[in-house]
Amino acid sequence: MKRAFFAPLIGLALVGAASAAGYQDSSYVNLGGGNWKPAAAWCDTPGRVLAVTAPTGQGGAQSTTLVQWTGSRYTTQAWQYGPSEGAAGSSYVALTPAGRTVGGAPDFYVRLSNVENVQDPAYRMTHVSEFKVPAGTFRCRYVPQAAVLAATAKHSVVVWEQGGKVTYASQNRDGTAGVQLTGGTHTQRAGGDQYQWQKNGYTYTLRLGGVTTPGGTLSVTRAGRALSSESLVAYTVSTPK
Repeated sequence: MKRAFFAPLIGLALVGAASAAGYQDSSYVNLGGGNWKPAAAWCDTPGRVLAVTAPTGQGGAQSTTLVQWTGSRYTTQAWQYGPSEGAAGSSYVALTPAGRTVGGAPDFYVRLSNVENVQDPAYRMTHVSEFKVPAGTFRCRYVPQAAVLAATAKHSVVVWEQGGKVTYASQNRDGTAGVQLTGGTHTQRAGGDQYQWQKNGYTYTLRLGGVTTPGGTLSVTRAGRALSSESLVAYTVSTPK
């Protein structure tokens, strides 16, 4: 996926982006049919979206579900997530099919950055760099200082929010440019968050569910008439601590 598309807007978000208190990020994945689960990590690529659900236990190899979306189709498989090993600024978290013994040199993994990491107040999200699974090795989209990263079957979405300014950019799943919007609003409600932008008579709305009711939609309307509505397949939201 061409990261250069987001470059003109990244500079707007970097000014004063760091928070002294730092940030926390939360990720969620759609297992199909609106069955949303917290995600340990997910990966947005031009051809597919991959994710592993967050294990309920800690340490060693824990049960997880590997989800892969290709367009509107998806697969889910039982895997094991962990343990992790650090090397050259990254953590490699082993991925092992369920029922198999976790080896010392795993064939499959999720690679996370130890530098661009939410534990450092300078970063809003942890950089998920790469997924290696039987289908191949996939580099993941990452946008510095994004407040929201999201994916639908058709689009990749990024939202920046800093100093009261809410900015939006999208990219089509085939890598071509989508829409860039500034001057948005962010409304926090009991059921979640709503981000909205107006441009040339069109209203673009991104809705995200709350912690207990995760999920989301990306919709476009004009003069009150719905033009499109897409369900999210995965997203990460970053909030100040």
